[in-house]
Amino acid sequence: MKVYIGCFGSGLGHAARMLEVAKELDRKEAKLEFSSSGEVASLISRKGYRCNRLPLADVSYSEDGEFQVKETLLDTPSILTRTNEQLVSELTNIGKFAPDVVLSDSALPTALAGKILRIPTFTVLNQLNLTSSHGRKNAFSRLFSVGMTAGMGKLWELTDYVFLPDLPPPYTISEKNLWGSGVENARYVGFLFSQEKSVPDEAAREFAADKRPKVFWQVSGPPKTRKAFLEKALKYSASMSDEFAFVITGGDPSGATTAERVGGSWYYGWCNIADVYFRSCDVVVSRAGHGTIAQSIMSSKPMLIVPIPKQPEQEGNADKASQLGVSITMHQGDLAVESVRASLRSLLRESHRARAEELGKIARKYDARSTIVAALEEGSRRGRRGPR
Repeated sequence: MKVYIGCFGSGLGHAARMLEVAKELDRKEAKLEFSSSGEVASLISRKGYRCNRLPLADVSYSEDGEFQVKETLLDTPSILTRTNEQLVSELTNIGKFAPDVVLSDSALPTALAGKILRIPTFTVLNQLNLTSSHGRKNAFSRLFSVGMTAGMGKLWELTDYVFLPDLPPPYTISEKNLWGSGVENARYVGFLFSQEKSVPDEAAREFAADKRPKVFWQVSGPPKTRKAFLEKALKYSASMSDEFAFVITGGDPSGATTAERVGGSWYYGWCNIADVYFRSCDVVVSRAGHGTIAQSIMSSKPMLIVPIPKQPEQEGNADKASQLGVSITMHQGDLAVESVRASLRSLLRESHRARAEELGKIARKYDARSTIVAALEEGSRRGRRGPR
C-alpha cells in the first residue's frame, strides 16, 4: 500500500499525529511520502521520511505571540495565493507518487488534490471555524465565522471521510472549533497520540525522585508564539523552585535534546522524551494546543493552560478543558509569579486530580491510530474511483 500524507505546516501537533499513523503504516510495510511547510516539514524529514516542501500559508502573529486578526485579514490575498500554490504542487507531488490513498491532517490543498486525482482521500481534522465561540457579541465576527465554517465544511466533505481526533460529546475538547461545521461524513476516533515509552535520561530520573510537586512546563506553537511564553517559564520557575520542581521544554524542534540546568530547573530546547515527563509530573503547564491537552488527559494530569493570546482555536480548547474540570485557564497578560503559584496549588487538590483521572480513563478506551489505518487499508482495497 502506498500512502501520501499531507500535514498543515503551522504547529507541530499535526506532524505528531501523522507520524503516529506513519509508525503503524511502517509496521504494515506501506510506502509513505509526506508534504508540509516550514519547521513541520523539517521535523518530518528528520524522522526519516521523504517530505515535499510547500509554501507556508498561515495566519499572522506579533512578536509577543499574539494572534493578529487585522493583519491576517489584510494578508488574506497572499494566504490564498500560497494556498493555490500548494494545491498546484500537491497535484504534481501526488501524481508522481501515485498513492493508493491520500491522508490529510488539516491540509486542504492535499485533500483537494487527492480528490481531483480520483484517489480515496481521508482527513484528520480538529478545527473548522475561525472564532472560538458562537456567543461573541460582534455580529460581523459571528456571521463571518458561520459562513466560513459552513463553506470549509463543504470542502472537507469532498473527502471520503473526516476523522475527528477527539472524544465524542460531551467530552469534545475542540467542540467550539467544530461548531456549525455541518460535516456529515465524520467520526470521533479519540485522541491520536504516541503509545511509545521513552527511556528516562538523568534529568528525568532526578525529576521523578524529587519530593516537591513536579511541574512539566511545555512551550509549543508556531515560532513567534514561543518566545514570550518561554521567558515567563524560565523566570517563574526560578522564583517558585522553593516549592515546585520544574522541567521546561522550549518547543523548538531544532533545539538541544539534552537537558541543562537553568535557574534551578531542567531545560530542554526540544524534549524528545516528553512522554516520560507527562507520566511523572503532577501538573502540566502549556499552551492550549489540541495535542498537548490530549496528551495531558491521556496521562490523567491536571493542566494550567495559557492559550496563545487571541488565538481562536486555543481559546476554544482552553474553555472546554476548564469546563471539564481538568484545567485552569490563565491569559498570558495575567501571568505573575503568585497567580501561577496559586493556580498550581489549586491543581494539586483532589478535585482536579480526580477529574483528570476520570477523563483519562475515558480517553484511553479509544485507539485512533488503528481506526485510521484500517480505513486507509479499506480505501486502498477499494481503489480509485470518481468523485461522488
